[in-house]
Amino acid sequence: MFTNTVEEDPRTVDSSATVLGFIGDHSYSTTLLTGAIVLCILRFAWNQAGTRYSGKLPPGPRGLPFIGYLPFMGKDAHVTFWKLSKTYGPIVRVRVGAVNLIALNDFDSIKEGFMKKELLNRPQNLVLQQSGINGIVTINGEAWVDNRKYCLHALSDLGFGKTSMEQHIKKEIGQLIAKMSASSGSPMPIHDDLVPSISNIITALVFGSRYPYNDWRRLFLDDTLKKVLKFLTTSNILTILPAPLNKLVSLPFTKASSITTVVSDMQEFVRKEVELHRATLEEHSNRDFIDGYLKKMNESPPGSHFTLNHLLGNIISFFGAGSVSVELNIHWHLLNCAHRLHDVQERIQKEIDEVIGQERAPAWEDRSRMNFTMATIWEMHRWRPIAPMGVPRCVSEDTYVGGYVLPAGSVVMPNLWAVHMNPDVWNNPEEFNPERFLQNNGTKLGDKPEHLIPFTLGKRMCPGETLATMEIFLYLTSILQKFNVLPEEGKSIDMVARSKTVMAPVPQHLRFVAR
Repeated sequence: MFTNTVEEDPRTVDSSATVLGFIGDHSYSTTLLTGAIVLCILRFAWNQAGTRYSGKLPPGPRGLPFIGYLPFMGKDAHVTFWKLSKTYGPIVRVRVGAVNLIALNDFDSIKEGFMKKELLNRPQNLVLQQSGINGIVTINGEAWVDNRKYCLHALSDLGFGKTSMEQHIKKEIGQLIAKMSASSGSPMPIHDDLVPSISNIITALVFGSRYPYNDWRRLFLDDTLKKVLKFLTTSNILTILPAPLNKLVSLPFTKASSITTVVSDMQEFVRKEVELHRATLEEHSNRDFIDGYLKKMNESPPGSHFTLNHLLGNIISFFGAGSVSVELNIHWHLLNCAHRLHDVQERIQKEIDEVIGQERAPAWEDRSRMNFTMATIWEMHRWRPIAPMGVPRCVSEDTYVGGYVLPAGSVVMPNLWAVHMNPDVWNNPEEFNPERFLQNNGTKLGDKPEHLIPFTLGKRMCPGETLATMEIFLYLTSILQKFNVLPEEGKSIDMVARSKTVMAPVPQHLRFVAR
């Protein structure tokens, strides 16, 4: 079984590289100039930040003047905070620039904190917000309440998590299976093939139809999603930019500006699709999410929270949360099957043969009789949480968690990875072991443990858990029903994660050999 490798002590990291980690390739003189600007702005922001509170602040290391603990965050923030929790306890506070950053490193503190109304908001000083994404993932207040409620209702009407959605997923899987069959067992860059397949599920919901693999719109979306993934695996969501430092996102030599350009291009693409829909809108039927939202905009009074800007932001949020994360999870599963041929792949195939056979395609309802397969899906959520530090929250007003005051304006992050690796909850947590979820000698799937929280907790938890699990189950069982998944000849599978904002596998080729 595979064992996670603990990262280096965060204090040994090259501080200059980390402080300016959001800056791309540029000259040495530009680096010095930018560094001077950054330090001046941070000093101003640091001096403006209040430091007196009515309660006891969470403990944590002091860091450096002006820039705080940023130089010591290390490569993987979730590992750094996990290490700090061994010294300071489960609730750890550091300064990043002038911002209080508070990490919740155990289940109890996450549950207590994320159930509070004071922790419902998203911070507005992260790179993704500054890049212009204004959808249900990033907006706050009544705008979030209204848009979330409408989005869930509209997606449900379009088949979200229902039988009609299952049929669409199966059609998309059929296209991927055909491509795998055509490879005749030759190595395939599986990431490049999963991206369009899974993204097309969101495409159909939002735009009304799937895009063929060679369609220019499909190619544009594929390229965009790959750029987003590259940003998320090379840049840290902890790049918190207090005003006026957030103006740096507009500078052309920064990593932050690269994602701003990607978002701008995506917004323009979606805007054109919206205009096409607006011109062909029918009063008594909705073809897709855009149709329904446009009608909601038309019937809402001036000043409502149903705007073109929020429509664009919601659609981009759907692609990010509903496409990138699911693709990464299925990618991990296929690599894991090739890596653990006997322990995992053959056991899932045995269940497929016994429950489904070879005469029909897997169905979502089959999950109730496929205990090991579902246990494997749960274990991958635990072992490789796609967003190890979740999505940040912002404290709207002073509140208390675990006896500590969380000051208004603080950024709070749930260390999901630390919860999933807690040895007090999970036996040998560094090992991949689906058996931990099985009972009665492997014949029964136990109840889902409350400490398994890949979609976080509370009112702002990811609403797409059911759809994501359906996709993972159908893709995994459909592929393993038809193929043995193998590494390239003479190569082994690399299961080490590339971790920054998301936990992604190293891109690799796999062989799909017909059974």
